[in-house]
Amino acid sequence: MTMTVLFVLARSGHFAAALLLFALPFFVAWIMRPTLIRAAPETPRIYEAYGRVLMKWFWAALLIEALSGAAWFWLVTLQMSGDPLWSLPASDDLQTVLWQTQFGQLWLGRAVALVVLCILTALASRGSFFFLGKGPLLGGLALAVSGTLLASLAWAGHAAAGINSRTTHLLADTLHLALGAVWPVGLAPFALFLRYAGRAGQAWPVMAVLAAVRRFSETSFVVVLVLVATGFVNGWFLVGSWAALFSTLYGWWLLAKIAVTAMMIGLGAWNRWSKLPALLAAPEDSTRYLSLRRNVIAETMLAGIVLLIVGIMGMTAPPQ
Repeated sequence: MTMTVLFVLARSGHFAAALLLFALPFFVAWIMRPTLIRAAPETPRIYEAYGRVLMKWFWAALLIEALSGAAWFWLVTLQMSGDPLWSLPASDDLQTVLWQTQFGQLWLGRAVALVVLCILTALASRGSFFFLGKGPLLGGLALAVSGTLLASLAWAGHAAAGINSRTTHLLADTLHLALGAVWPVGLAPFALFLRYAGRAGQAWPVMAVLAAVRRFSETSFVVVLVLVATGFVNGWFLVGSWAALFSTLYGWWLLAKIAVTAMMIGLGAWNRWSKLPALLAAPEDSTRYLSLRRNVIAETMLAGIVLLIVGIMGMTAPPQ
């Protein structure tokens, strides 16, 4: 029981960190750069406070990714060798898992990608989170490496173990992971964005801020539609029938994930069709930013519950 709990925590933390490592540079590249940064290219320093916080988040996600990945590898090694939970795995067992299993080879490649991402982060100038600086080269490289790191997690899940239509399932799962970094995990940098954009006396250009908010809303709307589609594909491959959905433990956890996701979508719809128009109508009113930010934070907290459920589902055998 204790090992199962540790597995769930390690998996959930690892997925959350990988999603955040892609969500942060993607938000800056796709939302901020086409709107705010191009609107005021001569004054990038006005975004430095926001960039410093993003950089701290990025370093924290890198640390969590490394620690949770090591814990996950350690637990898998103990499980395969049959050793007690708190024992140190034998050197032979570690080498066997690392070099002679798909899981170990995957983890070796992910470790290399994580080291590369740490180097790129260290090279980024202080207070300038990748794309916030003048040169987007480091940001582009970081986005590519973090995207690879995230996509490779599809090979650590149930999709990689599938027999029927394995390629289709892996593609759907990979797309599902990538889009999950845009929404709902992308809500985290968006909530921070609203905090800085809504501050009294903020130097950020108002019209560009509104364009960024609108762009995030439109992107999230499209992403949710595709997420639902890829989620249905994943569910079909892993559950296979309506009967299994309502009669198996995996099916019940999937229903819980669907229910929490539905609540997130409901909050998102409220933001899009109520909070956003109110903000656009009175962009000088800082309370409108605060109101929208509260809803976004609530969505983000629900996203954390979904990630915990994902960790549990990874330790639960699917019907198919």
